[in-house]
Parts: sequence; structure tokens; C-alpha cells
Amino acid sequence: MSEHTQFEAMSEAQKLRAMIEATQAGSWEWNVQTGEMKCNERWADMLGYTLEELQPLTLATWLSLANREDSELSNRILEAHFNGRRSYYECEVRLRHKSGRWVWVRDYGKLITRTREGKPEWVVGTHIDITSIVQLQQKFETISALLPGVVYQYQMNNDGSSWFPFATKGIESIYGVRPKDVEDDASPVFEVIHEDDFDHVVRTINESKRYMSRWVCEYRVKLAGTERWVFGHAEPSLLPDGATLWTGMIIDITERKRLEIELEESRFNLNRAQKIARMGHWEANQETGELYWSDMVYEILGLDPKTTKPSINGFRELVPEEDLALLEASEKAAESTGVHDVQHRMRHASGKYIWVHELAELKKDGVTLIGTVRDITKEKELENKLLKQSKTDPLTEAYNRRHFDERLRQEIERSQRNKLPLSLISFDLDHFKRVNDSFGHSAGDDVLISVVNTVKSRLRMNDIFARIGGEEFAIILPDTPEDDAQMLAETLRAAIQALVTKTESESIMVTVTVGVTSTYFENESAETLLRRADKALYKGKQTGRNRVCVFKPEAEA
Repeated sequence: MSEHTQFEAMSEAQKLRAMIEATQAGSWEWNVQTGEMKCNERWADMLGYTLEELQPLTLATWLSLANREDSELSNRILEAHFNGRRSYYECEVRLRHKSGRWVWVRDYGKLITRTREGKPEWVVGTHIDITSIVQLQQKFETISALLPGVVYQYQMNNDGSSWFPFATKGIESIYGVRPKDVEDDASPVFEVIHEDDFDHVVRTINESKRYMSRWVCEYRVKLAGTERWVFGHAEPSLLPDGATLWTGMIIDITERKRLEIELEESRFNLNRAQKIARMGHWEANQETGELYWSDMVYEILGLDPKTTKPSINGFRELVPEEDLALLEASEKAAESTGVHDVQHRMRHASGKYIWVHELAELKKDGVTLIGTVRDITKEKELENKLLKQSKTDPLTEAYNRRHFDERLRQEIERSQRNKLPLSLISFDLDHFKRVNDSFGHSAGDDVLISVVNTVKSRLRMNDIFARIGGEEFAIILPDTPEDDAQMLAETLRAAIQALVTKTESESIMVTVTVGVTSTYFENESAETLLRRADKALYKGKQTGRNRVCVFKPEAEA
């Protein structure tokens, strides 16, 4: 009997159990009245036990493993479910692993039966290990807490509705609202903007949306009876549905603005020099090449005032060639906008490169720029680290599913616009559960990392490689016809088959099954391409695994 026939012959209960096993979820059943519990092997495995070690399973077993604070919260949520105030039970709890560490699980459940007296009886549910997600969230929260404000994403639809899909906790210090208060509607944020600055803020947002230009704005907010100044900057991007998404940061600059107001009658360059620490001021004549800068600029660049004479040409020599275009474009734009605003790298006297932010205004003579330069190296490093975390899988450092989906849509649009081929490879590891069961999850992680490194070493710079599931991966191949994609897939399959992952005590080998597809028609969607790649992969599984299968459009005809 073939695998397909066997699958068709399975009962619904068998299929459901297979689905649960495929999700790596632990299942449980609990009789509220007797305390009796039933769990699958995965439930015990998540905690480092076998089912036999935990017998007899009762409510007391759960209580002995669960964190006391979490079990009290769990009881309250269960009581609400039993009383009909919640349609189902959902809670995140910590359970004690056999090794002594805590395992975070997301606990789902539903009451199935009641006794004749109406008391709750059998409850069934699942446990999903979310420890890695919780740890990653804790790391991100620790990093974001170091930022002097809020990192956020703000989205606006064409109908004018808007919200914040993401915001760090710092939004409360800026606007007095929690992230969840504005995840559906941004109105609470706009309600605290000073009435004299409201129109200015809205206008700058609309201009940024219209021209797809960076949003930069200083304005006041009225919070808890006090007036505070904030500074915001963000980069816009156009979403497939026509909405605009800004990603940026807002910081409290109240103290800086206070200094600016006090020094309004002083020289403009001194006023700019007092903005924040490690900021120097300068004045440049674009015609003569003459340049003046303050002592702080020498310190930022590590230069000796006794041996260095400032000049525009000398300054440009410290800018790497690939950043000069940005600098020149900003200077050119200042001729019409009056504002020079650019971030770029510069070579420090030590030989390393630092990041600086130049902000200046063009004087009425049309040739003199006067402004500031600030060392933003630490901010850039943190910004890049956060950006990398938002796009990559924490274990393997391949791209994550979210970034993959976004890039796949972009590459399909580019492929159709430029009439270039696009291919997609989808693969997963054969019988990977056996690796985890036989050698442990730590060894399984080592295998995943080895596979990812092997694949990365054989890809081009513009290929997009992502982990889209537990042991499931996908590769977007821009400008690649089907034949080339098939050749690469076979190369990767063979390389992984030959790969030996060495742990402290074992040498582990794995194989992969690979599905390949390419764009064949106009107006193809990401969903269609993924579905075809999965069909090819599934065919490879059915026909023996450890092979490459190519989807052919005639197969669907």
C-alpha cells in the first residue's frame, strides 16, 4: 500500500494526531473532577522526561512542574473559561525541565464535557514550546530599553486610517500611551501633539508619503500637564496594498530645545553646537573650499588641531568613495531646499570608520553651509543590530519567514516588471525528528546551523535564503531560469548529503528533499509560487526523499 493510500485510509482521529505530532506540540487531557491526566510523548519530551518517568500522571504532576505564579494565573484563566467568560483557555506558563531550567510553553485548552451536575469534567489542549521566542523577546526588550526614546513602525492607509504595528515600551515616555493602545488606531498619539504643531506634523507626514522621502520633524507634545519637545525621523516604504509604512525613532529633546531657546540670540553655529554631546559645528564655503570647524570635530575624527588644517577637499578625502554620492546629493539638494541632512561614514585617525550625521542650513548667500556634525556610530551599530534581529532567524542567522515573504513579493514584482526569470527552491530535512529524538535538540540545532552554512556558501549575494519553518527552508533566486535553479538544487542536495555534523559524541548525517519551481505566467503571486514549490517537495517525499523534484505547470493542467 502506497503512502498516499495509507493516508487516505487513516481515520480522522489518526489524521488529527498526525497533525499534532507534525506541529511538535505536546497534547494533554485532564479530568477536572478526578485529577487524571493523559499526555503524549512530546509533552514529556519538552520537559526532558519520558512518559514512563512521569507516571502516574495527575494534577499533582502538573503542579509539581509548573511555576507557582504562573499556575495561579492559569487557574484564574481556566475558571473564566469554565464560567463561560472565555470561549477557550490560553496562557503562557513556565514548566520545570528535568535539567532544572524553565521551559516556556503556550498552553491552549478547551472544556469538552461536563458532569450531569454541570461541573467541568474533561479538558483537552496542547502545549507548544516558546522558550526561544520568549528569550529573543527578552533580548530585544533589553536592547530597546537602552534607546533614548521609542523605535516604531507607523502605517497609514490611503483612506487616512493609521496605527502603530510595532512600538517599543519607550512610546509611553514620549506619548503617555502603551504599545497596545495604538496597535489598532494611532489617534491617542495625535491627541497629545501640541495644537500649534499639529498641522506641521501632519503636513510633514503627508509630504514624506507623497515623495517617499525621509520624515524628519521637531514638535511639542502636551503630557501630564507639561509641554515637551520631541524629535522624530523615519524612513517610508510603500506596501503592496498601497499603504505607507514608516520605520523610525522618536526621542525627547526637551532639554536640548530649552538650550536652543536660551541661546536664540547667540550665533547660529554656537547654537547648533550645543545640541548634544559629541557634536561639532562647522561652516563651509562651497565656492572657495574654505572650511571652519570647532574643536569637537577634531575630537570626533581623532585629528590633531596642530597638524590638520580643515578644508572641504580634506574632509571629502576622509569619506569612503561609496558614500561620496550620498554627501554630494545632499549638498546638491540643499541648493533648493536650504537643508543639508546626510548620514555617512568617515575614516577616523585610528584607521577605523565611524558614522556621522551632518545637519546644516544654506545661508542667504547661496554658497555657505553652516551646521553640525555628530558621531552616531553607536546608534548605527544598535540600529543595524535591531534591523538584523528583525529579519533573521536567531538560531541559524538565515532570514526569517517574515522577511522572506516580503522579499518574495518584491522579487516577483521586479521579475514581472523587467521580464526576468525568477525561481524558488523549497527544501526540508528528511526524518529530522529522528535526529532530535536520537541525539537531542542541541545536536539538532547544530545540524540546522551546519546545513545553513553549507547552503550559504554556495549562493550568490542577491539570493534570499530563509528558514520558514522548523526544518524547512526556502531560497529565492532572482534572474534565474528553471534549469539553473535545478542544477543549484542538485548541488545543494549533494553537498548536504555529504555533510557530517560533529557533536561532542556523535557524527550526524542528514539528507534533504528539494522542490523547485519558476515563474511561468504573468501576474503570478507569491502564494502560487510557494504552493508549487511545496507540491514539488511533497512529490519528492512521496517518491523516496533525498531528491530534487521540479514542478511542471502541465502537472496542474
